Amino acid sequence: MPKDSPLFIDVGQGLALPIGQPTISTGNTPGRPKKPMKGTFGFNSQTNSLEFWNGFFWLFFL
Repeated sequence: MPKDSPLFIDVGQGLALPIGQPTISTGNTPGRPKKPMKGTFGFNSQTNSLEFWNGFFWLFFL
């Protein structure tokens, strides 16, 4: 798949909708969302890592 290819969501019965390019939010540790939803993820520029909110803690991807 080419780098700039659009993403599509399959809505069933042979139909798909383009959703564009995904983006990942970037910020530092104090800039994390105050009340994140479970499954929120982003790139932490302070720790230089991708992190994920599991509903209780921020976890880092290795």
